[in-house]
Amino acid sequence: MAIPLDNDLSKAQELAKTAQVFAIIALVTIGLSILFNTALPAVRIVVDHAMPWRSRVTEIGLLAVQNLPALLLLGAVNRLHFALKHYGEGDFFSKVASSRVAEAGDYALQAMVALILIVPNLTQWIRHRGGFDIRLEPEYYGMLAFALFIAMVGRILSAATTLKEDNEGFV
Repeated sequence: MAIPLDNDLSKAQELAKTAQVFAIIALVTIGLSILFNTALPAVRIVVDHAMPWRSRVTEIGLLAVQNLPALLLLGAVNRLHFALKHYGEGDFFSKVASSRVAEAGDYALQAMVALILIVPNLTQWIRHRGGFDIRLEPEYYGMLAFALFIAMVGRILSAATTLKEDNEGFV
């Protein structure tokens, strides 16, 4: 009976290691996207002396606000990367790994809130239009639910880890 369990655990470790590689690729890709969408345009704006300084500050602020969801998703993927590292090492019942999964879900939820509420409203206020706006596309419902589920799964894994530790304490 131990052989199938060992095979399943080995497969799970290999999957975690593979997913960790993809997480690193995603981190690099998101980081480069942020660099190309924020930093390089900001440098161009800073060196554009034809534009008044207030306009430059406004444009740089808009760039920063528009990339807030990407920065939060970068944090989410980074947290998952660390959880996958633990799982790849066979540390399946780790408080740290489960808390990283929960944190990833929290960051993803924050990214969705930023995408739906913060970015549209701050963009309006930075452009001096005022008011209130909400950007709710149909696919956002699914992404919001998925992020919520990841956060809940992390908390469930944390509770399972605590339960396992308590059960081992009785033995």
